[in-house]
Amino acid sequence: MWIFYKVMYPRPPKSMMPQEGDITEPRNCNFCGHSLAEYRGVLETPPVNLDTSNIVDDIDATTKASVIKANNELFFCNYEHQADFHAGKTYSSRN
Repeated sequence: MWIFYKVMYPRPPKSMMPQEGDITEPRNCNFCGHSLAEYRGVLETPPVNLDTSNIVDDIDATTKASVIKANNELFFCNYEHQADFHAGKTYSSRN
């Protein structure tokens, strides 16, 4: 029985495991909605000019960063989902 599990469920390569400093919090893909650890997906952050944003100037930098993160980051499972999202396609579980 041990050999069966060893063959059917081998260990993933070390490159697939989280490295030091990786963010392992699960996030939902903006295209398909599936949950995936942040270090495994594609994180897209558009450039933001803080001077022209509507953030109050007297709040500290960490609060500004968290507001920017909450409002502007897009997360995708892979580069194909990122391209499809920007092409205006909709997700269908049947391909």
